[in-house]
Amino acid sequence: MHNKNKEWIIYTKSDIKNNIDSYPNIKHHLDKYSDIITSDNKPYGLHRARNEEFFKGEKIISLRKNHQPCFTYTDFDCYVTQTFYSIKPHTFNLKYLTALLNSKLIAFWLRYKGKMQGNNYQIDKEPLVNIPIINTPEKTVNLLSNMVAEILDKKSKNEDTLHLEQEIDNIIYRLYNLTYDNVKIIDDKFPLSQQEYESIAI
Repeated sequence: MHNKNKEWIIYTKSDIKNNIDSYPNIKHHLDKYSDIITSDNKPYGLHRARNEEFFKGEKIISLRKNHQPCFTYTDFDCYVTQTFYSIKPHTFNLKYLTALLNSKLIAFWLRYKGKMQGNNYQIDKEPLVNIPIINTPEKTVNLLSNMVAEILDKKSKNEDTLHLEQEIDNIIYRLYNLTYDNVKIIDDKFPLSQQEYESIAI
């Protein structure tokens, strides 16, 4: 079997330097950069390597600083720099959580209850663990999870997903028992009438 990758990430923990001779190709490659690698474990080990489990399997990834919160669901190994935050709770359906975190309601909460740097949201541990997540009926968890799966599928085909994103926002507003007037404060361009909004079943 031939791997078609053209580029590779070398993720070496501090203990690798004691066994580097077992990886002659990696050693040869890293030796070329020994003068410019600044890690305390240079040239063979990363400085303060993170728990590799945060990069593997199902997770949510977010930029730490962005003009708009953006949480991305991934189900493959994905190694990111410190400019990103990796979220791997074991108590939530991650697609459901992706829907919630990307909602206009949570963006509003993060703006006024989280951390901001100028006009940029600062997404780190403190605001994330304080986001109010309510007890959600299983059928609603499954509905939102399926909608996120549909969005991911459509985005892979470069198809428009704005209508699905709006539907998710509508459901989450109702889930949190927001009144129509509350919703209009968060989104002054909210497209539904009060009657349409209040008829949404969750």
